[in-house]
Amino acid sequence: MASLLSARPERRADARPLPVTDPQQIAVPCLFMRGGSSRGGFFLEEDLPGDRQERAVVLLGAYGSPDVRQIDGIGGADPLTSKAAVVGPATVPGADVDYTFCQVEIARARVSTGGNCGNMLAAVGPFAILRGLVAATEPETAVRIYTTNTRQIVTAHVPIVDGHPAVEGECAIAGVPGCGARIRLDFGNCAGALSGKLLPTGRVCDRVEIDGRNIEVSLVDAATPFVFVRAADIGARGTERPEEILAAPALMARLEAVRGWAAQVLGLVEGPDRAAAVTPNVPRVMMVAPPAAYTATDGRAIGAPDADLCVRQMAMQRPHRALAVTGAVCTAVAAAIEGSVVQACAGGGRAELRVGHPSGVMRISASVHRAGGDYEVRSAQVERTARLILAGTLFVPRARLVELRARLET
Repeated sequence: MASLLSARPERRADARPLPVTDPQQIAVPCLFMRGGSSRGGFFLEEDLPGDRQERAVVLLGAYGSPDVRQIDGIGGADPLTSKAAVVGPATVPGADVDYTFCQVEIARARVSTGGNCGNMLAAVGPFAILRGLVAATEPETAVRIYTTNTRQIVTAHVPIVDGHPAVEGECAIAGVPGCGARIRLDFGNCAGALSGKLLPTGRVCDRVEIDGRNIEVSLVDAATPFVFVRAADIGARGTERPEEILAAPALMARLEAVRGWAAQVLGLVEGPDRAAAVTPNVPRVMMVAPPAAYTATDGRAIGAPDADLCVRQMAMQRPHRALAVTGAVCTAVAAAIEGSVVQACAGGGRAELRVGHPSGVMRISASVHRAGGDYEVRSAQVERTARLILAGTLFVPRARLVELRARLET
């Protein structure tokens, strides 16, 4: 195998170089990277249009949307692989770079920037170093990232080897084969990412009527706003595989109804029934349950003693196959708030939480202190891995851009 990898065939005299320009298409420099359990294109801000709508058009064309297979672009026909990151010089004090997360919708001509993605965030530090926005220092470089979507500064601690972001390591994360170099993400005081308040309603728990049931939920805004609901209260176990949830329309409708309530509370929509159309990505909903045995998506048996809490998250009206980093951070913070439905299912507050999700178990931690009637988030950390997959030029047909400008949903 080594000889095959090292062997280089002789170049034909009439061979043409790879194209760097094409009059029929626009060319965009791109690093294709995996961040955590997501992947997508990473772009320098200067390489994309500054106009928000024109940028959305380019991304839709690049990813092959709208099309359920995204066959004519780099999208992976799944919300976890239809994401993009736009990175540029910092525009706020205390940060090294700006990061804008873009969720490229699959079947609609729309790009959402309403929330953050912590998995993609894991690759922003390595990207900034690779593209020369931040100088690498060994053995670890701290990259302070301003998340423009949620207006927070997150510090990524990136291990460095020979001046490059490390790839090899012993950190294993659920949903990704093998191991990689550990990247620590510290969200610091991540309270009020969207609403400006850790508890947008001013209460730890609220009562909501869903499908004729009066149930208890906790709306927590940390890193990204999540509304947490007990799985048992909406007719679920909390250990379902994503396919089971997707095949249960009544359960899917209840989860979206809970999310719609939260969207209205946050002032994003006038009525909960408008949430899917107007703000499909934010807020997000997660059902929680006490630890129980289940089978992970890769067939591994997860025992009840292996986790402190079971969670199942929705993303863009589909069951998440793992757990978003922002979801993990918000869960850790919610579990530290006395009286929340998350803490109740976890059996009390913990310094470190083992969260069982469809792909396995994730370790997270948060430091939350109460001063009077308010809570202060001092730290919220999670470990991820990331790596560069491909570096090159992305091409988008000019005729496709004209078509997408007419179809773009705003």
